[in-house]
Amino acid sequence: MLLVIGCWALAMISALSWERRYTMACVAATLLCFLLIQGSSLAGWTGWVQVAALGVTPWLLAAQRTRDAAQRDQLHANEAKQLAQIGEAARSLLSLQTSNQQMEAQITDISDLYHVTKATVRTLHLPELFKASLDIAPRLIDAKTLRLIDLSESTPHVLRASRAGDGQMVVHDDRRLLEMEEALVRLSAMTREPTLVTSETLACALPEGVSHVAWAPLWRKQQRAGLLVADDLAASQVKTLSIVANQLSLQLSRIQLYQQVEALAVTDALTGVFVRRHFLELAVEELLRSKRHDLSCALLMIDLDRFKEKNDTFGHLVGDVVLRDVARLLTRNLREVDLIGRYGGEEFILLLIELSAEQAMPIADRLRQLVEVHPIRAYDELLSQTISVGVAEFPQDGETVEALIERADQALYEAKRQGRDRVVRWTDAIEKRS
Repeated sequence: MLLVIGCWALAMISALSWERRYTMACVAATLLCFLLIQGSSLAGWTGWVQVAALGVTPWLLAAQRTRDAAQRDQLHANEAKQLAQIGEAARSLLSLQTSNQQMEAQITDISDLYHVTKATVRTLHLPELFKASLDIAPRLIDAKTLRLIDLSESTPHVLRASRAGDGQMVVHDDRRLLEMEEALVRLSAMTREPTLVTSETLACALPEGVSHVAWAPLWRKQQRAGLLVADDLAASQVKTLSIVANQLSLQLSRIQLYQQVEALAVTDALTGVFVRRHFLELAVEELLRSKRHDLSCALLMIDLDRFKEKNDTFGHLVGDVVLRDVARLLTRNLREVDLIGRYGGEEFILLLIELSAEQAMPIADRLRQLVEVHPIRAYDELLSQTISVGVAEFPQDGETVEALIERADQALYEAKRQGRDRVVRWTDAIEKRS
């Protein structure tokens, strides 16, 4: 009987833990042992009840275990699904946080752009733009010193903004670049991207107390117009430095366009000298200044000899080349303080500052000689040109621009009457007429 109990116990254990084939084997062994031992007493219904109990109980337990396992698997599946949903929710939350951070960064960028634009949009000239940018940049960029290197001229110069004792940024204008700034200019020629560099990268010493500098280029029509440099700038602010530099580049383009429009309004499109209106405005101001300081000025009226004949013979395109060449030749041989304008047609008007007529006469004759020997190549033609010049002096010959023009024009007429290609002073012209 112990054998039957042992086999039945194994059947129960297998029903709880093992596979069904082991349960089936244990049940079969239990029933076989029971039948062998109790075979003679199975005539009554109680014996068969015992057989049924021995055989069915493990199977019921196994079925229950199967149901429990299925429920457990379902619970695990539900748990896994819930964990997946939680993970998806966490990822969505993280994505939302990232989006919020990106949005905040974009808002910061837009705010930076707004402040830079507001501070610089009213500037119309390059020095104003650079100084305005150095006023606003310290509010956006936390750096010991800000440098704006101007590369728009043939000789670069730098504006530096550094914090004074009260924490305010003070702007200094310096025509001389430091060794480090010259190295940055060379380095910027090799890359277009904003960069953070150390003394090793630049191969030169940085200013005392500065471990690194960051710079971003300023562009105007695809050409470097300058560099915005920040000392000891945090890497996280290099993007802000780039934003400020990009906005300044846009303002540079705007200023260049304004200057082009302004230049068109005051200069002659063909010759590049002042238009008559602007020349007269400047001449009035200069005569007022000369009067205050008791100074002389000489006004020259210049006419291209027989220019109409060239136009009629070779055409207006060739005539334009002649006008342009003569204007350039005259301009190159004047001082920076002197004024030159196109009075109309083939006539030019000059104002030689702080010179008497006596001093202006040899200058006028030298200009005449330069034009006379200057070969002019116009398309397939090689031409020469002469000029006639009339000279009047302020204030001796007239105290207004209009009076001086009238006197110089009379002298010019006398030069033409005498045979052209000469210089005549107004007082001499009057003497000859009398």
